[in-house]
Amino acid sequence: MVERSWQRCASAHHLDPAQGWAADILSGAEFRHVSGRSVPLMRAALPEMRRLFDLAYPLGLLVLLADPDAMLLARCADETQSAHCRRMGLLQGAIWDEAVAGTNGVGTCVRDGDPIFLGQGEHWRFCLSPLASFATPVFDAQGRMAGALNLAAFHGNASRRAAPLLLDTLTQAGRRIEDQLFRSRYAGRRMLLLDAAGGCSAPLVAIDEDGQVVGATRAARTLMHWTDDMIREQPNLLSALEGDDSPSFRKAEESVIRTALATTQGNVTRAARGLGISRATLYRKMRLLGVA
Repeated sequence: MVERSWQRCASAHHLDPAQGWAADILSGAEFRHVSGRSVPLMRAALPEMRRLFDLAYPLGLLVLLADPDAMLLARCADETQSAHCRRMGLLQGAIWDEAVAGTNGVGTCVRDGDPIFLGQGEHWRFCLSPLASFATPVFDAQGRMAGALNLAAFHGNASRRAAPLLLDTLTQAGRRIEDQLFRSRYAGRRMLLLDAAGGCSAPLVAIDEDGQVVGATRAARTLMHWTDDMIREQPNLLSALEGDDSPSFRKAEESVIRTALATTQGNVTRAARGLGISRATLYRKMRLLGVA
C-alpha cells in the first residue's frame, strides 16, 4: 500500500519529497460549510475518539478524524501536544489529501479504502518523517467512504513494535462507528449479522417485516455482491443466500437464522415471519444447517 502510494506521488501527483510543505487550513466559515455533511460521522465518532485517546495517550498518541476528502474534522490531543500539532498542520480544517500532502495516514487511507501504518521515513515528504501514523477507513450506512480515523505520534518509530495491536484496535473502533451510523440510519429495523466481523466493516443488514433487505453495510454488500440498485429493489435475504451453496454463504444463512431465533427468544413462528418465509421452510433450513 505504501509502495503504491509512493508511485502515485511520483508519477501522478508529481510531488517533490524534499520540498517543504504546509497543509492548507480552511477558515472558520469554510470549515463550518464543508463539515456540515459530516455531522453524523462526528456525532458517532467523538465517543470512540475519546475512548481511543484514553487508551493511546500513555503511548504519546493523539486521535484525529478526517472526512472523505482527508480534511481534518476533529482532534483529541493533550495540551502538551498542541505546539507539535500546529507545526505539523494537524489542525481542524487542515487538508491532507494525498495529491498535495503525499503519502500520509488519512490521505492515503481514504484514497485506497484500507487501513495503513506509516512509520519513520514512510511518509512521502521528508518534512513529515518524524510522524508515525495509523489510519483506518470508516464507512457510512450505504457502504460509502465516510472518512478516516487516525492515531498519530511525533516520535517516529517508537510505536512500530505495537503497530499490529494499535492498528487492530483502531480498526475495531472504525467498525463501531460504522455500526452506530448504520443503526441510526435504519433505526427500528431488524438488524442481522451475516458473518463474524472482520476488517474495516461488519457484514450487517437491515430488513423489514417481510424479510426484505432495506440496507447493508460495505462488508455485507461485498459478501452478497449487492449494488445500490439491487438494494433499492429490496431483495429477500434468505432467497439471496439460498442461491449460492458456497461455505461462506451457508455460514451466513446459518448466522441469519440463529440471529432471528435469538431475537424472538426461540419462537420459530415469529422468526419465520420476520425472515419473510414460512414456518415449514424455516424448519427445513434449520434441519439442513444443523440449527437446534
